[in-house]
Amino acid sequence: MLSSRDSNIIELWLERQASPHTGGCYQRDVRRLLAYVPKPLNQITLGDLQGFAQSLIQDGLAPISRVRTLAAIKSLFGFCQRTRHVAVNPATELVLPCYENCLAERIVGDAGGPTAGRSGRRAARSRPAAAALCRRLAGVRSLRAAVAQLPSSRRRR
Repeated sequence: MLSSRDSNIIELWLERQASPHTGGCYQRDVRRLLAYVPKPLNQITLGDLQGFAQSLIQDGLAPISRVRTLAAIKSLFGFCQRTRHVAVNPATELVLPCYENCLAERIVGDAGGPTAGRSGRRAARSRPAAAALCRRLAGVRSLRAAVAQLPSSRRRR
């Protein structure tokens, strides 16, 4: 059961979110956390949060969804600490999982054609093909030519 003090701090935190969509997502994330760890916010530990992170894997959430959920929880506890609702932020040492950004591979398949939303093979060999297609579409024949077209202030030294 959520105390009125916890409810108030969560509402304050949600109101500070720039987008109503973000606030809605964060609210679901907090509900999910509190369903997993039915404790007051000031009694939740790093171990509880690590167990919650493992439960997200077991629930089958995609890696990017797990990162967003845990980032929201870290944000909540940071807010709780800044407002002195909790003395110590248990999420400070919570490590966000790494994930591979495969958006380009979902948009451009192995054959070079659009496959928007397809989550088929994500082989490493499709990356060079996707990069080559992007360069061709941009009218650039090689990476060296692409770098030469960049303004000098944007080039790596």
